[in-house]
Amino acid sequence: MTDEKRLALLDEFLYSGKSKKRFETEKGLWNGCISKWLRTFAAEGKPVLSSQVAVRDMKKDPDKEELLQEIDRLKQELRLKSIDLKRTEMARDAYERMIVLAEERYGIPIRKKSDAK
Repeated sequence: MTDEKRLALLDEFLYSGKSKKRFETEKGLWNGCISKWLRTFAAEGKPVLSSQVAVRDMKKDPDKEELLQEIDRLKQELRLKSIDLKRTEMARDAYERMIVLAEERYGIPIRKKSDAK
């Protein structure tokens, strides 16, 4: 197997999120080869993979640079939406708790009943 093929498999493994054993089994590799390849192709503790070279090359291409900027913008937007959702959920929970406390303290039903006459 060529080094390019090994680097491609390592690249795929790192971005797959799978365990070494599962990835090796799925790809038909021998047990422990991912660990060996990581040690072999590592430079100062960090693997030098083809994806890193590809990302570096992508940044030079204006079209791909726009895509990277769009990805960053969308990630930021997702973070902001997530924060907004958490705040909304907290406000809903606080409002719900306030109603429960008021009903307990004053002994009157605040929420409307679903029975319509």
